[in-house]
Amino acid sequence: MKIRNYLFGLTLLLLTGCSVSKKIEKELASNARENSFFQGVFVAEAESGKILINHNGHKYFTPASNVKIFTLYTALKEIKDTIPIFDYALTKDSLIVRGTGHPLFLVDSLSDRALLFLKNSEKRLYLADLSIQDAIYGPGWSWEDYAYYYMPERNIFPMYSNLLTVNKKGDDIKVVPELLSERLNFTGQSSITREPEDNTFYLPAQGDYEKSVPLKTSMQLSADMLGEALVKKVILVPESNKREYVAFKEVSNDTLLKRMMYDSDNFIAEQLLLRIGHEATGSYNSKEAINYCLKNLLSDIPQHPRWVDGSGLSRYNLFSPRSLVYVLQKLYHETPSEKLSNYFPEGGKSGTLKDDFIGQNYIRAKSGTLSNNYSLSGYLTTKKGTVLVFSFMNNHYQGSSGDRKRMMSAFFKELYENY
Repeated sequence: MKIRNYLFGLTLLLLTGCSVSKKIEKELASNARENSFFQGVFVAEAESGKILINHNGHKYFTPASNVKIFTLYTALKEIKDTIPIFDYALTKDSLIVRGTGHPLFLVDSLSDRALLFLKNSEKRLYLADLSIQDAIYGPGWSWEDYAYYYMPERNIFPMYSNLLTVNKKGDDIKVVPELLSERLNFTGQSSITREPEDNTFYLPAQGDYEKSVPLKTSMQLSADMLGEALVKKVILVPESNKREYVAFKEVSNDTLLKRMMYDSDNFIAEQLLLRIGHEATGSYNSKEAINYCLKNLLSDIPQHPRWVDGSGLSRYNLFSPRSLVYVLQKLYHETPSEKLSNYFPEGGKSGTLKDDFIGQNYIRAKSGTLSNNYSLSGYLTTKKGTVLVFSFMNNHYQGSSGDRKRMMSAFFKELYENY
């Protein structure tokens, strides 16, 4: 059905005397008989929880980055204190650094104070050799995406978001981390890539660009990169439970959460979930974090999800629109309104919604995009000032998401004007 027919049909229904909700549901059901893809919509009043629209709300969908809403909720509940950039222990002549999984060390000057602390130390510097209790990739991640910027490896001591970045302007080439500059190969290809199992990189020889590609991580590489940043020798040493560590805190958790939600940053989401596992169970393990959350924080969720990662990169994830609204309502009731609105992009204005839903700044929501899947879940404030909670999910359509977004935009406008 074309977009204009959908708008005409929906408007005509709203002009009749029956309830708005029932007529919208009928229109959604009518469209479903003609659509070749799968669609689910669930809308409720935020304050009362009254269900307004339920079209396939109980069915499971691939949520993509809507999973980050669950990661956000769990992080707010379980990470009580600022995540340290790193932990450190002091002896008479040594400073030992231990990773905490923090995703923004040496990113955008956010950790300058931490870096200065290490630079100013006159002690011998060591990095504790330990690792996450998890795989470097999440379950169901596409193996062939290993060289794309949005899928860095997970580890205990990330630096530079675990990305190598190359800025090329003519013959002037800047590489971060610089120690890997000798591993670059400039060829005739149009994109940047890497060998699957080592840090050998291939880049375009022509043109100016700034491109990033995930590193093949190791604790030895972390020690070497830290040493380069500090212009000091950093030695990798075995971890010992006899050390007494102190947390070095610098970047607020709100900074992490807003970046995760506004930029849909997969790496922050994954590292947060690992940290949640550590806070809740003592293990840097995403499955432990998820199991703990579902058992202790979301035990009464309407449809038990299949939840496997923090970012939504995995197509193994299965969530229902109703379950997403359930968590959004919990966020609404348990989080101060100013703080909550700070986490969700605004329609047509910010984050991943900057170029979508133009003129609909009454929407604050998290998008979720994978090939052939687009979802949007969040909050809508109507013309009357009523706050609605919604989840609108589209799975398995062919082509671009443009038609889906236009239909959703019309739907949101009707909600705004009629509730």
